[in-house]
Amino acid sequence: MTLPEADREQRWTVDADVSLTGLIENNRDRILAVAAEEFEAKGFAGARIDEIARRSNVNKQLIYHYFGSKRVLHSAVMEHVTARALEVARDDVDQPYLDYVLNVTAASFSRIRNRLYRYWLWEAVEGSDLTDVARHDERRAHYAQKVAQIHKAQRNGEIDPDLDARFLHLAVVALASFPHMAPQIASLITGLEPDDPEFRKGQQAFVEHLARALSPPRA
Repeated sequence: MTLPEADREQRWTVDADVSLTGLIENNRDRILAVAAEEFEAKGFAGARIDEIARRSNVNKQLIYHYFGSKRVLHSAVMEHVTARALEVARDDVDQPYLDYVLNVTAASFSRIRNRLYRYWLWEAVEGSDLTDVARHDERRAHYAQKVAQIHKAQRNGEIDPDLDARFLHLAVVALASFPHMAPQIASLITGLEPDDPEFRKGQQAFVEHLARALSPPRA
C-alpha cells in the first residue's frame, strides 16, 4: 500500500520520540508532529490550538493558515497515523495466520501501534458515524485480508473450521490492543501493568497456547 503524495512529502513521523519534534525545521511538519501528540493524549475535544501553537513555536494564525480549522488539523493527523499503521501492517499480509497470532501481541508494544490504539479509543469515544473514520475502505480491506487468511488456514486444516473467522480475528485484535487502550482493566485482571516484563511474558505464553488450541480437534 502506497502513502499519498502529501504524506510521502512530510518529514515528520508520528512514531518519533516527543523530544525529536523540536528538531523539525518545517513549520507545517512540526505542527503536525505536536498535534499528533496532543490529540493522542487528550483527544479532539481536550486538545487546544493554543497549546499546539505554543509547543510548535508558531502563532495560532499560522496553524489556521495551513489547516483552516482544528477539525481539519485533526483529520490530517488521523490520516497520517492510519496511513503509517497500514504501511506497518503490510508486512503481515503474506504471513500465515497462526504466525501472525504468535507475533501480534509482541508487535503491539511498538510505538506506532501504541499510538494507533489510543487513536482508536478516541475515535470510538468522539465519533458517531462508524463509517466516517480515517481511511475506512482501506482498513476494511486490510481486515478482510486477515479474515481471508483465516479461511485459507481453515481449508488447509490448520485452524478449526467451526470457528467464525471474523470473530476470531476480532478476538486476536482485542487481545493485542485492549491492554494498551485500557491498561487499568488489564492491571485489575492480571495484577500486572502492561509495560511490566512479566505481563508481556504471560501474554506471549497465553498466545502460544492459543495458537495451538486453534487447531482442529483430533478425531
